Amino acid sequence: MTPATPPPSTITSQRWIVPLLLVTVLLNLGLILWGGWQTIWQQLRQIPFAFYPLSALILCCGYGIGFWRWHTYLQVLDHWLPIRPSLRIFLGSLALTASPGRAGESIKSLWLRQQFGVSAARSLAGLVCERLCDLLAALLIVGLGLSARLGAGFWWACLGLAIALFLILGQPQRLQAWAERFGGRSRRRKGLERLAHLLFSARRLLQPRYLAGGLLVSVAIWSLEGVVLYGCFQVLQAETINLPTAILIRAAMGLGGVLTLLPGGLGGAEAASISLALLYGADRDQAIAATVLIRLLTLWFPIAIGWVALHRQSRTLKSLALSPLPEPDADQSPKSPR
Repeated sequence: MTPATPPPSTITSQRWIVPLLLVTVLLNLGLILWGGWQTIWQQLRQIPFAFYPLSALILCCGYGIGFWRWHTYLQVLDHWLPIRPSLRIFLGSLALTASPGRAGESIKSLWLRQQFGVSAARSLAGLVCERLCDLLAALLIVGLGLSARLGAGFWWACLGLAIALFLILGQPQRLQAWAERFGGRSRRRKGLERLAHLLFSARRLLQPRYLAGGLLVSVAIWSLEGVVLYGCFQVLQAETINLPTAILIRAAMGLGGVLTLLPGGLGGAEAASISLALLYGADRDQAIAATVLIRLLTLWFPIAIGWVALHRQSRTLKSLALSPLPEPDADQSPKSPR
């Protein structure tokens, strides 16, 4: 049995952080200059100090709910882990939140494999279900929120898109059949086969009760972050932005970030936030200042938490370097779905 040595990816995956920090600073600086730096800086200076710890507390509640879902997913997949190391792994992955599509959080699977012998297919299946629930919840929130302005047709379109996405991903055998039709060794075929394999491993989590629970958790997380954004607008005296609108804007920021496929959702999240804030009556300075604030709180705050947990996780991996690797569970076969 080979020893469980800490892989280079636990360190090199952090290469996103410094370039992302520079790009984020430049982007925010550009926004501030575009809006009039003196006015926006004056608004940011007037924010009371108590706003920051209160916002951090609300966001931590969201991370707690997210951890509960992740830990429950592992239990559903027959992996009953101790709370403390499971929480450390979950929080450590937040250091890689800024990776494109938050794909860097898949490092959780690597750590679970090293420490507990959890098969990569199962842990990655849990991660896929997390992202699927986040996406579906954001679609539903945005569809419902914008239906008042764009008509009920927009809501039904978003609902139909969410249902279609779920139906496609809920039938891995069909994805596998599509992959076989491509022939050859195309990247598209390999990608579909890998996705089908993950979805076969996740079929328990895609059952209605677990999917509904995951969606409720995602709605709760988007709502808590929307509460923080609402607080940003309130301290900036943007009275036209109410709580439901703030939740809508936060969910739209998530969708905009996904569409850009850039680290941290740069560009798309900011564009969604500013454009919707202007649509709902905030002035340009308030929209820019609130966007800068919420990006600081929902991007860099979790990265900071993740770095602290990552340091502890690295120490744990070093202590396991000479320990035998636990025997992994056999991956479930993708050829015999229940």
